[in-house]
Amino acid sequence: MKGIFINIINLKIYFICYNAVMGIKIIQFKDEYLNDIRAINVSVSSNPNKPDEKKVLSQHLYIDYYTEFSKENCFVAINCKNNEIVGYIISEVDFHRYKQHMITYYTPQAKAINKEFEQIIKEEVESYVPFINKYDAHLHMDVKPSYQHQGIGTMMLQYLFNHLKNIGCKGVMLSVSKSNERANNFYEKHGMKIIGENKSYIRGKIL
Repeated sequence: MKGIFINIINLKIYFICYNAVMGIKIIQFKDEYLNDIRAINVSVSSNPNKPDEKKVLSQHLYIDYYTEFSKENCFVAINCKNNEIVGYIISEVDFHRYKQHMITYYTPQAKAINKEFEQIIKEEVESYVPFINKYDAHLHMDVKPSYQHQGIGTMMLQYLFNHLKNIGCKGVMLSVSKSNERANNFYEKHGMKIIGENKSYIRGKIL
């Protein structure tokens, strides 16, 4: 019975990280995928044609830190039929490392582009502070527009939940724009409840 139980668990994990019908697989992030996920980040923006300086800010806030300093907690969804990167989910489990690098490294870069960006980054970082004792990890994720509504976001989220739980994280959170009704409904459906708010909702889930 124990062997059957273990096989069932392994089968469940397999389906979480691979969808045979769509040919989508969740794999570890590699540096060669960086431009792909940056492009996805721009494509899902409410304003894909925003100025380049705001694209850089978005990359600093939601991509570059994680792929540089928390690579082991970053994953991508790949279409195995054509090797296209169709989504990404990236996270950090060490908030103090995150805060230190965002403030000392990325903030000066952003400020050099636009002084207003300094405050934006500080607000993003500080928004997590009240919740880090219960929700020690935080995440960002996006799915390429042409691949949305196909269950890929759910695959990535469940994969990350399992990964974070396996490495001992207590909970995970993220910031979601209050005006993004679709995203809020998605995270609510997957157990990420509103735990705080400022300009955005902070949503969290105990693992």
